[in-house]
Amino acid sequence: MFTSTIYHPWSYQVQHRGREHFNSDAAYFRHWANLLNLSFSARLRLEWMIFYQTVGRRNGKATAIHFGISRKTFMKWKARFNPKDLTSLTDQSRAPKKKRVWTVTVEEEANIISLRTTRIKWGKEKLKREYLKRYHQETSTNKIQKVIAKHQLYPELKVRQKRLKQSRKRKKRSYIHQFTKKRELGFLWHTDSIILWWYGVKRVIFTALEEVTKIGYARVYSTKSSKNAKDFLQRLSYLSDHQLKNIHHDHGSEFFGEFETACQELGIFQIFSRVRTPTDNSALERFNWTVQDEWLSLSEVGLDELPDANDDLTQWLIQYNVERPHQSLDYQTPLAFAQQEFPVSPMWASRTPSRTRDKTWSLMSLETAI
Repeated sequence: MFTSTIYHPWSYQVQHRGREHFNSDAAYFRHWANLLNLSFSARLRLEWMIFYQTVGRRNGKATAIHFGISRKTFMKWKARFNPKDLTSLTDQSRAPKKKRVWTVTVEEEANIISLRTTRIKWGKEKLKREYLKRYHQETSTNKIQKVIAKHQLYPELKVRQKRLKQSRKRKKRSYIHQFTKKRELGFLWHTDSIILWWYGVKRVIFTALEEVTKIGYARVYSTKSSKNAKDFLQRLSYLSDHQLKNIHHDHGSEFFGEFETACQELGIFQIFSRVRTPTDNSALERFNWTVQDEWLSLSEVGLDELPDANDDLTQWLIQYNVERPHQSLDYQTPLAFAQQEFPVSPMWASRTPSRTRDKTWSLMSLETAI
């Protein structure tokens, strides 16, 4: 086989060596790949073609499987491959052939700026009609929007920039509709807050529901601050024996600040609902209604005094988790269903005096001790 190590890569002797100086097409192609200084990806694609013609016996499927690529990808590069031009295997520019250009004339831009400045609160459709009325020319809402965006002609620029910043943050978050759930006890909890006005006094009920077993928990607070949300999370984590890996909630302000810090300290991953999509948390929304309908509406204590309200709520939660059958659990109680599905869970093994339904669930009894 011919070797070019004794010659300069671009010397006459190297460049004019034909196919007859090599013992195979593969050696010939690899020789020119070195001379052309092809990229790693291009040389890898060259190996696809060599394998296809030799070991693969011109079988595209076998070649794709051997290199761990899709047949579509292989066939695309096979169609591009030109044996007389190995640069055909290099990455091509993905830039569009026809790029967008600025179609707003200088006159139109000046007119739109003048119009927007005097009608800062008007929308694009109104500005379009006012433009026609004032300048006797047609323009589009697209052009108006481009000029507004270019010159930042917004009535409250700082507010808009703040909203855009929040929107960019929301895009980085994990959302429940894309989250992969697992049938594990404590893998996913849902949480929310109910805001109520009790005879002119504001009260907030934080609620939580376990995804698989429907075990519920709630507690009454005076405000929905992130400090109270943090307290609720710590209580929930303790009562569940730290079986709390992921917690799902909306974009309420109470679930940021100290609550977010507590999640990081406890190793809990936050998952968000989509904006204005209550169906993302439908099970907890139903639990919220049950708390108000079956406990608050029948409670003799009410929400006047927080300690009394939480004691009364705790007794109801014991009934909810230990005695009340649930249709979604085939008319079993949450605790009985949990013991059936996860019999060796530490959540109750060391804290429940008895596994019968008639005994008090000690997880809820610990509420008064915290």
